[in-house]
Amino acid sequence: MLTAGNGNARLAPMVGLDVPVRPQRGQLIVTERIAPFLHYPITTIRQTDEGSVMLGDSQEEAGFDTTVATGVTSVLADRAIRMFPRLGALNIVRTWAALRVMTKDGFPIYEQSESCPGAFVATCHSGVTLAANHALTVAPCIARGELPAELFQTFSARRFHVPAAA
Repeated sequence: MLTAGNGNARLAPMVGLDVPVRPQRGQLIVTERIAPFLHYPITTIRQTDEGSVMLGDSQEEAGFDTTVATGVTSVLADRAIRMFPRLGALNIVRTWAALRVMTKDGFPIYEQSESCPGAFVATCHSGVTLAANHALTVAPCIARGELPAELFQTFSARRFHVPAAA
């Protein structure tokens, strides 16, 4: 099972698979805890059960650079404060940048090698969001040794090798 994130682009050909992924940097800000006020997550802001507020949605083509860029975090913070002015009084606890595993279309790749039986790849940028699917659908199929085409054909990397329409 290849689960090397962006490293799958280099590892996959060794077992007859194609995994065209690239890193995409995203940055996050976490505030100190505050009494609950945001009971539903929105795209760019969510409050944890413990009370801290997470801000972020940057999508940067920065290669493998995980540097936190203050220009980007400033934009994230400014937008959040305009949406929820109370955030302006909070202290920032931490910031970080991480790399997403991105395909050209943003969707996962689930594939089984035809030339190396038992070799599989499961790669995506939203592993937390898709955790239930990975645990309840993908993992049992891999444990049985097969990714049925009727379930997984849409997520094959072959979708990136379709000739352009005339």
